[in-house]
Amino acid sequence: MKVGYLGPKGTFSEQAVLKIAEICETEPFSTIWEVIDSVESGKTDKCVVPIENSTEGCVNITVDSVIFDADLYIQSQINLPVEQNMIIKKETDPSKIKKIYSHPQGLAQCRPFLIKNYPNAELISTNSTADGGKIIKYSDDDCAAIGLSRVAEIYDLKILHKSIQSDTQNFTQFAVLSKNNTAKNLDSQKISIAFSTDNSPGTLCKILNLFEIWDLNMTKIVSRPMRNKAEEYVFFTDLENNGSPEDVKNCLSMVQRKTSFFKNLGSYPVYDYR
Repeated sequence: MKVGYLGPKGTFSEQAVLKIAEICETEPFSTIWEVIDSVESGKTDKCVVPIENSTEGCVNITVDSVIFDADLYIQSQINLPVEQNMIIKKETDPSKIKKIYSHPQGLAQCRPFLIKNYPNAELISTNSTADGGKIIKYSDDDCAAIGLSRVAEIYDLKILHKSIQSDTQNFTQFAVLSKNNTAKNLDSQKISIAFSTDNSPGTLCKILNLFEIWDLNMTKIVSRPMRNKAEEYVFFTDLENNGSPEDVKNCLSMVQRKTSFFKNLGSYPVYDYR
């Protein structure tokens, strides 16, 4: 089995994929769209993509792809804590650090630490936290990177400071996608659906009331613009499966009947590594 993910090696996406693919072949791709398309085209059997961060919100390209573009289903969800470390070459003098490289989110997540400890250092954005490690590996400057501990492992670097992120509760949700239809798993832990309603008063409220009737707890609802239809929206919704399989089936059947667009994205387990 081959599993695709958002590369390069040393990213949070790779960390997530290693949770499910320790004995499988993995392949990195440059964009989330390429990762998802790798399953659609048959290049990979599964893929792992970020779908939401607890502070930054939904990853819109992932959400839009599973709603509108891809004929794939969510197989499982992986929750990973966000831990950022300051990484340097083993011979670097910490007191001489002038440049710090990382993905913009990595820099933002560590800003209080950087302001306090390295107020004069230049903060330089990279395409990924892993790219920061690669840059300092081959740089002649006194510099550092911010990223996962695996970045230090890959490039034979040293962790100078561990867990420097300001929000210790921050985590990212990753979705495992494949062509296997998990919408039939009516007794799984979590259900994700997408739907749209007629543009008239009270229609959304009526749909939400159906979840209450069948005792399904809605944990998330996010609106996304409908493709090629101005001022119309699709609601991406997560549900906790608290009911019997028959109740779930009846509820989703009624939602589908009452909506103008409906897509069951899968029923699946959640693996929490926080």
